[in-house]
Amino acid sequence: MTWVDLVLVLIVAASTALAADRRLSGLLVGGGAALALRPLLSLAQLQPWLGLIGALLTGLLLALIGRQLLPAGRGALRVTRLLGGAGGATLGVAIVLTLVTSLPIQRNPVEPGLIYYPPRDLPPMLQRAVTDSTLVAWGRSVLLFPLLDAQGALPAAERSILGTLHAWTVVGEPWRAAAARPTP
Repeated sequence: MTWVDLVLVLIVAASTALAADRRLSGLLVGGGAALALRPLLSLAQLQPWLGLIGALLTGLLLALIGRQLLPAGRGALRVTRLLGGAGGATLGVAIVLTLVTSLPIQRNPVEPGLIYYPPRDLPPMLQRAVTDSTLVAWGRSVLLFPLLDAQGALPAAERSILGTLHAWTVVGEPWRAAAARPTP
């Protein structure tokens, strides 16, 4: 476990705590944002600025709906905090999953079929932390699921989970797009 893992776990913890404090509106915002993730990623794949604007508008809309329909003080305290925390945890996991699957893919210039994820040309302070990160390794498995599955090296339970997460957070085949970019 590295400091990168710690930062990623803190993202999940912070979103869980913030959404638990907002109770049912936290559930709405966290769950709604997690559901909107795939369409927003697809939009960002077409045009990054449209994806960013769409994400900002979606977040604003969810926050306004949550504030108007579900005031923070409504409902049984313990149950609504748990539901809000669940929404926040869902959002935190979605954020972490998109972060650990969004690092650049690097190709070996000598052997074009060989790819590196995470890339080996990150700044030295970041390189070791990212390479040794448990969560980034997990993100690598999610990102490259079709390639790993084609090798037949995944157990059935892991295969099902990784396949679902890959379908939710990865648009297209980014390892093929990496072939079109030259490696520095």
